[in-house]
Amino acid sequence: MADLEEALLIIDSDEDVSRHMKEHLTSKGFHVVHCASVKCFTDLKAQVTPDIIIGDLTSDDIKSLYSLLKDVHPRPPIVIHSKRAGAEDILGALRSGASDYIVKPVADVAVLDEAIQRQIDQVRVYRENQQYRYDLELANKELRAGLEELQADQRAGRHVQMKMLPEREVEYGGIQFDHCIKPSLYLSGDFFDYFRLSGDKIAFYFADVSGHGASSAFVTVLLKNLSNRLQRNLRRQSSDDILYPDRFLKRVNAELLDTDLGKHLTMFAGVIDLQTRMLSYSMGAHFPMPVMSVNGVSRYLDGKGPPVGLFDDPVYPLYEEPLAPGFSLVICSDGLLEVINAKSLAEKEQALLETVQEARHTIPELEKAFGLRWITELPDDIAIVSIMETTV
Repeated sequence: MADLEEALLIIDSDEDVSRHMKEHLTSKGFHVVHCASVKCFTDLKAQVTPDIIIGDLTSDDIKSLYSLLKDVHPRPPIVIHSKRAGAEDILGALRSGASDYIVKPVADVAVLDEAIQRQIDQVRVYRENQQYRYDLELANKELRAGLEELQADQRAGRHVQMKMLPEREVEYGGIQFDHCIKPSLYLSGDFFDYFRLSGDKIAFYFADVSGHGASSAFVTVLLKNLSNRLQRNLRRQSSDDILYPDRFLKRVNAELLDTDLGKHLTMFAGVIDLQTRMLSYSMGAHFPMPVMSVNGVSRYLDGKGPPVGLFDDPVYPLYEEPLAPGFSLVICSDGLLEVINAKSLAEKEQALLETVQEARHTIPELEKAFGLRWITELPDDIAIVSIMETTV
């Protein structure tokens, strides 16, 4: 019946009844304490906290007991065991807080056992619920601490990632580069860079790593490190891969496969030759295609190529695009399509093209045109790079 967990308090001035009841309940495995009266229990209160009280008690006794045990939670149930069998006595006891009422003498001890078992079950349920609550609160506390630590790590990672990005409104030889980036999480899988390679060549790339979060952001660190190495190699004249977008994509592909991260990316890489006014570029399945605008007319660039980081020996075609005076080139990640209100993908692409054509191609104007300033929750990372000739 019991697992040596519950303490029972018997309060009864009848020594014979108390002795028999104590022997019976002790044989059931309970820890039993006997007091002749409520006043007697007052002296023992500091030594024992009963789980259940059973006794020959009046309504006033019940109230006195609960006053003595007001700081005990849960409040121990009281089972009245009395010769008083009148309806008023029973109702009075129950109204005062008694949980059950057994009339003396008990002809069948099973009646007593069942009454106590009912109260034991309630005590155990309460105790289990309290333990569940404690465990849940502890788990929530640990979860909050873990989340706070994770958010701190994510904020630090975002700070590092933002520091890796190029400066805004940078101008090389009359061509201005600018950008905006809006991660859907703390960290972004979208990444880009632009830099001058020599007096007449400017390189840039735009990458969208598969997935979100820290693992995707780690690939952007790898990408930044590789492009920096290739720039150093060019200065040392040990490698000129950075001058050729197709070879650059192959290098990124090889590095990504070597990491075995299970990540791939879409990518657009280009080199502008200021002397010949020629843009050479390669595509690594980048989508949507970059938008070229000349004299108020916008169109998507042509080109294709496989994703970066999926295949062992991919081929990235090299394309060339003459740069007309006053040109502008807008490159964006596919997250921008997610915030365009259109039904089909084709309609979204057309809306993107029209929006770019109607805007002035500066980052502030593009942010305004696409409503990015007012969006608080993003389904995907959004990044835009604007390249435009400022001196014609």
